[in-house]
Amino acid sequence: MTIKIVTDTGSDIPPDLLAAYDIHQVPLILRFGDHEVLDSEATRAELEKRLAAGLPCDTSGPPVGAYDEAFAPLVAAGHQVLCVTLTGAHSVTYNSAWAAAQSYPGQVEVVDGRSVSLGYGLQAIEAAQLAAAGADLTTIAAALREMQSRITIRFFLESLDQVKRGGRLNALIPVMSRLGQTLNIRAILMIDEEGRITMDGPARGRKGAIRRLTQDLLETAPVETVIVGHGHSPDEAAALADKLAASLKVPRDETIVFEVGAVLLAHAGKGVLAAGTVRKRRNEQEQEDE
Repeated sequence: MTIKIVTDTGSDIPPDLLAAYDIHQVPLILRFGDHEVLDSEATRAELEKRLAAGLPCDTSGPPVGAYDEAFAPLVAAGHQVLCVTLTGAHSVTYNSAWAAAQSYPGQVEVVDGRSVSLGYGLQAIEAAQLAAAGADLTTIAAALREMQSRITIRFFLESLDQVKRGGRLNALIPVMSRLGQTLNIRAILMIDEEGRITMDGPARGRKGAIRRLTQDLLETAPVETVIVGHGHSPDEAAALADKLAASLKVPRDETIVFEVGAVLLAHAGKGVLAAGTVRKRRNEQEQEDE
């Protein structure tokens, strides 16, 4: 019995990796005013136009039925399913997937990724690798929860306009607004151990924010993985990836640079820059030091 991996489109896994690991995705929902569409490459163009025009864009997690539609054929084909979702701290996605899984006892395991974007996309990739190596559902789920403690994500926004429209970070907006009005300060954001987006600290200007983000991630060494995500800043992202890969001694061709997907873009807006690392397991580092 093989194990198939399911996640959602907010995971921002690059298409080549989705194909390589046969990872299935459930589309999140984009809201353009009163109009709802499924998150896809086709609808991203509409999102881009609305962002450029300053029009409201919001997102919603998939309903229970969408997950059931993903799980049912896989289970019927004789597979078990491991599903990794967008953080339950900011979305109903985990709850929907968990509710759908109750119809398949012992066949579907759902893990709250407790992160955003490729922060949980990496967990889906790890799950696929473990499944290919013969691990069972319980072992994979436990490994992902352990992996979460080794993932560090940092990002900052170029503008607060879009996040204000989305309303997902209302608790942080007053602080970020005050920072932005004082000497061009950017707020560096992070994902805490509960999967919540919180403040990490201030930095002056975009270049200062990149330096602060870089320094935070260099402190996570030794690492096994480096990722850099951007919203329409490919050259900037590539330069950051070069710096992190060289400093953290990770092969540059194994560093994942990606353009953030529609879900993160809808809330963060253009100009968002994000990066993350996965720290090495303690025993792996001890073996290298011997």
